[in-house]
Amino acid sequence: MGVAAIIDLIARKMKKENLGVAVAVSLAALLVPIQMASQTWDDHDRSGRYTCRDFGQNYLMTLQDEGNPIIFTNGDNDTFPLWYNQDVEQVRTDARVCNLSYLQTDWYIDQMVRPAWNSPSLPITWPRLDYCSGTNEYVEIKADWKNQIMEYFKQDPVAAAQQFGEDPFEIKNVLNRWVRGNKYDADYHVIPTDTLYLNIDKEAVMRSGMMLPKDSLGNVVIPDRMAISLVGKRALYKGDLMLLEMLANSNWTRPLYVALTVGEDNYMNLGENFIQEGLVNRITPFHTDMSNNFDTEKVYKNMMTRYKYGGLDTKGLYLDETVMRMCYTHRRIFGMLITHLIAEGKTDKAKKAVAYAEKVIPEYNVPMNDYMSGGLDFVSAYYALGQKDKAERLLNKIWKNSTQYLNWYLSLSPSRFMASQKECRLHLYVMKALSDTAAQYGSPSAAKKQNEFSVMIGRYTGRGGSLE
Repeated sequence: MGVAAIIDLIARKMKKENLGVAVAVSLAALLVPIQMASQTWDDHDRSGRYTCRDFGQNYLMTLQDEGNPIIFTNGDNDTFPLWYNQDVEQVRTDARVCNLSYLQTDWYIDQMVRPAWNSPSLPITWPRLDYCSGTNEYVEIKADWKNQIMEYFKQDPVAAAQQFGEDPFEIKNVLNRWVRGNKYDADYHVIPTDTLYLNIDKEAVMRSGMMLPKDSLGNVVIPDRMAISLVGKRALYKGDLMLLEMLANSNWTRPLYVALTVGEDNYMNLGENFIQEGLVNRITPFHTDMSNNFDTEKVYKNMMTRYKYGGLDTKGLYLDETVMRMCYTHRRIFGMLITHLIAEGKTDKAKKAVAYAEKVIPEYNVPMNDYMSGGLDFVSAYYALGQKDKAERLLNKIWKNSTQYLNWYLSLSPSRFMASQKECRLHLYVMKALSDTAAQYGSPSAAKKQNEFSVMIGRYTGRGGSLE
């Protein structure tokens, strides 16, 4: 056999062997995605789940139907689903979604001062030169200037008014004279007070459609001025200034809302003027507290007739951590609603709300075994509505969950235990609340629960745990 023939024979043999190796490797590689899909399909299957679309729509459907309302959002989950619903589903195109994170930029303000869909431009009157990049990025707060200006008004009111305006700490005056008027003068480009004021058009408030809180005599008392505290803030940033500008110009006839998921650091101290209407808080001229910051009738209408729940009643639905948090948020609103209905003597509505919550946010998909899931409110509601078996079952379920967590924390090393005190205090709070509720409604297990709670407190403090 010649050399050429030998080389050809070797080449054919190697080709066959390489082909076999290639086939084997290909089959092995093909098994990898098959294995991954078979083992993790249930962790990624979103079929039948429409929570993102529906929860985004719920934010929009909370808003008042009239007046081209504005909703302020801040993060991904309270912004992008709303944009999708407006862009694709054409839901509430009369409303405007305004993201506070983006409101720090001139390009986004440019968008906000233009009409969009069926929504007119936002009530921002500033020319672009006053908000363009590099201008009014932030304005320092000089709280100590307030007393000096007030003293000047006492000594020479005419000269003071000419220099600082008739109403020196009113929002429009501060924005026009100090922020915009002095934007090139660093010495006077400040907020000269720790409290801003907005004069109230009372007739506009009456026409606004917002809930009108009443005093102890049942009378509606609309304040002459709305005070906005800036205590604790060192400066106002461009987004803050734009929010104040819109508040000053909306005159209550264009409703302003803040999504429930926006952190309090993003809206100054306006939370003192919120009235909750569901997934959003409405900004009002009233100073509100726990007794008058919840519009029960609007929340009931929204939760029972306007909201959708993303197919949560489909058994076996996959819910990841982020979606589960939003499910908890909806159930906690149900809990607050039911609590207010009971307090207002609207027992029939409370029972309907409980039954509907159980149907649209069922426990088999959204467990109710801790504080975050809204369980505490439902325990109290079940007792108050005479559904004692449900109350006892749920109470014991939440109690067991907190007990197990505390036992685990107490088993940790000293350093890890000390780092877990915040979590421990939360579960101790849950146990205390459950124990008090059991005692309030005469539960047979009330004395036992109180004893177990006392023992747990002793174990916690015995390891050096702090209750503060």
